[in-house]
Amino acid sequence: MHAQSTSEQRIDKMRQFLLTACLLASLAGASAQITPVTNAAFYPYGPGTPDILDSAADDGTSGAVSLATAFPFFGNTYNDLYVNTNGDISFGSAVTGFTPTPFPVTGNRVLAVYYTDIKTSNGGRSGYIYRRETTDAAILARATTDIQTALPADHGSFVATWVYIATWHDVGIYGASGDGHNLRNTFQLVLITDGCKSFTLFNYDQIQFLQGSTNSGNGTTGTGPNPAQVGINGGDGIHYSLHPYSRTTDLYTLPTWTDPAVPGPPGRWVQRTDLALTGDGPALVCPTGFREIGDDLCLKPHTQPLDYDAAIARCAELAPDGRLFNIRSQAHNEMLIGFLQRFQTRTGRGRGLWTGLTDKAAEGTFEWEDGTAFDPEGYTNWAEGVLEERQGGQRDCVFMKKDDGWQWNIQKCETRRERNAFICKAPKAPVPSEC
Repeated sequence: MHAQSTSEQRIDKMRQFLLTACLLASLAGASAQITPVTNAAFYPYGPGTPDILDSAADDGTSGAVSLATAFPFFGNTYNDLYVNTNGDISFGSAVTGFTPTPFPVTGNRVLAVYYTDIKTSNGGRSGYIYRRETTDAAILARATTDIQTALPADHGSFVATWVYIATWHDVGIYGASGDGHNLRNTFQLVLITDGCKSFTLFNYDQIQFLQGSTNSGNGTTGTGPNPAQVGINGGDGIHYSLHPYSRTTDLYTLPTWTDPAVPGPPGRWVQRTDLALTGDGPALVCPTGFREIGDDLCLKPHTQPLDYDAAIARCAELAPDGRLFNIRSQAHNEMLIGFLQRFQTRTGRGRGLWTGLTDKAAEGTFEWEDGTAFDPEGYTNWAEGVLEERQGGQRDCVFMKKDDGWQWNIQKCETRRERNAFICKAPKAPVPSEC
């Protein structure tokens, strides 16, 4: 054999380089050609879809992803979102921490599909995170059907106009060791909106670990005292919603769990996400026109004086279950005096205010307007001698006014000359939807 020329050697080296490059590209492509799960809860993802595949990472994030349609979330709307390695989508900023602090927390506005310490870069690759925004007609039709089927009573006419799909496929844990390298979880978040209402589907196909090795976890078994959190956090430290299995060992059974109150395939949790939630119920607010006093009082002063029964009727008109505010404590009495002092400066001195206490039903036996009995041993603020000077029972309704030193006095319930102002009370009610 003759020796190769310098040019032939260069050609051979180039061939070897190209073959190696092609082989590496083929291997890299093969690693990305995963087989998506066949699960009735899951939306299509991965190869064969327009999904974006995020880089392998530890505590990573997609960064801010601009949205073509703003997503309504807990009373606000957001034009971008973050898909984060550790099993969550967040709004306003990335949430890349790995400790599942129990909700509610302040700051993080997050959809936690399976929030724990996840790592997709063990040994080069230990899982895939896919994501995409879509208005594909078939996907929108499926989303519309899913919401109408799950929540027919309240949202049977809902029509989806936008969907976002994020899927964590075969993801591993941080700190994996031994058999822990083989533990894998697969789950998905599907965000759905019509531009006003919004819903999120939490879908689960495979759960083989509860947590990573951080927070006292075991990297070999994927277990520990701080299992993953599953829920929604509004970011104000008050409003949130939790899956019943969140932070428990029952997380292993998420792929077979079915919501007893919501029709749908196994492995799915459906949540409405445009309204603020407290626990599993809607946030409560005072009715329109009523002012929140303290933590639990919704009050509305009514400056036009009315007879006692007319005042009761007016409160009932102003709000569902509206009624006269009944004084039950010194704190309540002082609060009303403060209101009356301001009120009197605008309307003149002689006008009083109904307290909600009467003995109309049985002379001498007082009861509150809401029907509860009056406790004479409890708080009272009677003017001196008022109970003895009642003119044979013609006076039945208790009032208070400045001329009497804000003490309780008694007068006729119906009289043109002595009508009084009053304060209505109403219970808090769920936040009304604008949709």
